[in-house]
Amino acid sequence: MKEGHITVAELGPRLKLIRQELGITQKDLAQALDLNQAILSKFENGGMVYASVLLDVLCFFRGKLNLNFLLQPGDTYDITDERSLCTDNKQHDVIIRGKCKMVRQDMNNAIDEARTKLQQALDDLENFCVSE
Repeated sequence: MKEGHITVAELGPRLKLIRQELGITQKDLAQALDLNQAILSKFENGGMVYASVLLDVLCFFRGKLNLNFLLQPGDTYDITDERSLCTDNKQHDVIIRGKCKMVRQDMNNAIDEARTKLQQALDDLENFCVSE
């Protein structure tokens, strides 16, 4: 790699991290970009892709993060670094909504699991009382 440049092999995994942090599935991104999911997977895993694929993916994320920071060379890119985020409040809202969606999903899963365990405990208690 030339000093001051980032390779496609480095960019794909960075964009994968961002996609995951935003709570966007690979399938959803592929559909939004009208791409074959296998091509997107190849890109996210550091494989070479057509320039049109690279441009489509960058355009998709342009309103969600600071592309200048994303394109800086080196291993120091961090999605949690505030410089990686956009400066526009609307763009921050997209990121926050994505994170809220992930938290809501986790919370709903935990509630469903607790509900199932509670129902099982009540059923066990009822069966115990009936057998006495």
